[in-house]
Amino acid sequence: MMDRRQALLLFAASAAKAQAPGHGLVIVLIGPPGSGRSTQAGYLRKRYRIPVVDIDKLKTPAGGSMDDAVDRRLRQLDAAKGFVLDGYPRTRAQAEHLNRVVGELKLPPPIIVQLDVPDDVARERVRKQYRGRMGAFEEQLAAYKAELALMRELYPEADIWTINGTRQPAQVAETIEMLVRDRQ
Repeated sequence: MMDRRQALLLFAASAAKAQAPGHGLVIVLIGPPGSGRSTQAGYLRKRYRIPVVDIDKLKTPAGGSMDDAVDRRLRQLDAAKGFVLDGYPRTRAQAEHLNRVVGELKLPPPIIVQLDVPDDVARERVRKQYRGRMGAFEEQLAAYKAELALMRELYPEADIWTINGTRQPAQVAETIEMLVRDRQ
């Protein structure tokens, strides 16, 4: 009998074979607070004319789950050719849900872009951005590290691109664009 991880990997491999390259774009942005995810998400939205689904801004329906909210959002007409996800998936169940929805929408497997920024740089950026109000930074940093570990576990054969997020935003955007172009 196949365990859940083997089933997920088998699904991802079969979905990748069944879909023609260049038909749609799914990008998952991960990075610590202060890594520039929001900046890069905005760039990708403009460059590829696909929506950004920021989980922190997505409204969960009454009595529903985050998966329900994501499912509903990804099935909207403007997401038919792809989307950028910021903050999702954060759990194994969410990753499985994302793979299922992407497969149903006949979109290619996600390109996972990790914006790599050292912890001390991220702390300084957040300190400057929020003028010293660090709040839950350490908790968010730990959540990011768990999300990164999950992505590496669930997508060992997919495109997980680690990009130096300490460079100028335009340079980071240019690198992401080059990776997307090479993928298509």
